[in-house]
Amino acid sequence: MLASVALVAALAALLGPAALPARAAVLRLEAYDAEGKPLAGPDLLAHIAARSGAGAAGAARSGIYVTDLGDAPVPGRPWLVAGATQTWLAWEDASRVRVSLPWPVLEDGFSTVFLDNGGAGYADGDAVLLNEAIAETQHRLFKESLDERLASWEPNYRPSAKSRELIEQAHAAVAKARKEQAPDRRAAAYEKALARISAAWAKALFEHGGQVAAHPKLGPALRWGLTLDETLPSRLADFERVAEDIRRSGANWVRLVFRANPEDFVYGNVRSFLEYDAAVKELTARKLHIMGSVLDSTQWTRSATAAQAAARTRNIVLRYQDRIRSWEVASEPNGDWLGGRKAPHPEELVRRALSESAAEVKRIDPTLETVATLYWWEGTARDDRHPTFAWLKDAEPQGLFAKVDVVALSVYPDEHPMGMAFDTVFRKLHARLPDKRLMLGGFGYVEGKELEGYWWLDPSDVDGARKDLLILFTGAAAATPRPLGGGFWWPTLSTMLNGRSDGESLARIYRRTLERLGR
Repeated sequence: MLASVALVAALAALLGPAALPARAAVLRLEAYDAEGKPLAGPDLLAHIAARSGAGAAGAARSGIYVTDLGDAPVPGRPWLVAGATQTWLAWEDASRVRVSLPWPVLEDGFSTVFLDNGGAGYADGDAVLLNEAIAETQHRLFKESLDERLASWEPNYRPSAKSRELIEQAHAAVAKARKEQAPDRRAAAYEKALARISAAWAKALFEHGGQVAAHPKLGPALRWGLTLDETLPSRLADFERVAEDIRRSGANWVRLVFRANPEDFVYGNVRSFLEYDAAVKELTARKLHIMGSVLDSTQWTRSATAAQAAARTRNIVLRYQDRIRSWEVASEPNGDWLGGRKAPHPEELVRRALSESAAEVKRIDPTLETVATLYWWEGTARDDRHPTFAWLKDAEPQGLFAKVDVVALSVYPDEHPMGMAFDTVFRKLHARLPDKRLMLGGFGYVEGKELEGYWWLDPSDVDGARKDLLILFTGAAAATPRPLGGGFWWPTLSTMLNGRSDGESLARIYRRTLERLGR
């Protein structure tokens, strides 16, 4: 049912005639911060904004995302209608919707969180206490995941005493919040409950990841990886040391990114391989497995065609097929910058490159592995076509994954929050692609020293946040459905193997994390 004419008219009068479409459905939001301070309009936008919450980028960049119950974004972007003292979501052409948004979680930092009214979605005229709706949805999703892990996973999850304690604390905090009556106190209680849910979930994922790693069948197949990006040729002079540092880190896989090579984009000249020949030799000598990334999303040239991408794939794979058995044939095809942010390649070209490149690999050797890595973003995407599941919903029926064996997900939480959404997103990915093995692809947090995006742990401590996320995601990657692990830390050369003390510290954290996981 659409919003009443009277309600729409009242909102339009309050906010201006252009604020709401004439046939908009409306969901009223009430929200508070952890201290019980009301968050409406600009205050809510500031609360969920990037750059440490310092100022809001406006409704268009709020990160709020509204879909129908089938994951299709509904008309009405940016959806958020913010008055001085009241806030609504407005949309068209859907009877019920669900919502996701970035949200700062106490003691953690920004997560993508969901609210879906128990799975039923929200209808026109509904009203929610946002803090409650978020915490209740996250609590339900956590319980659903936990029940599945305890009873029907391989191996079933065996919670430690500490994990059981955290789980009980989460349940108790939700029960306590439900008893509060005053909206501000109720919201504050739900904020505390959300923090307890997040802590319990993170512990369960890391712990279960360790149990998967110890499994006699699943453990040996897990990939613990680092990325060597396109700057690798500049490190060839000391690459023997770099390769040895990778081996000593405990990693058993390397994601090797082939540079754009614009003077010979298709790698048709033997000279184009000389730098990589040396690197592959050093890595394989140390028994490190390699996933070759034939065309990272950052390496597309403006003039490249799908046929050239396929030819590039063919030439690189033919060169290394006896030493590199896994090939990333698509890197973040749902990104909107491939070929250049100002004038990216048409989506059809990128999709054709994916399918043709995968086919080239399988023509060379059907036993070679093909990998497609999707880019995680949802409401932080700049349009409705590129968010992960919206893109997948459109691409999958086209058969783009017919010759793809493994689907990975790249995660950069300072740009597009993940946090406690990690488990939900990977379970959802498995539901969409049940025949594919899954793994965490490239990930990282703030390549420089200054945070410009969404914070984790502490807005002023980039180094601490980077270490915490490296630990969390490395363990959680082993606890995904049909797991291959993964977690190919993207800025390996700049933040870990950089010859500085901060890099050595990060490398130690990574090595100790793998030791905790039984590597």
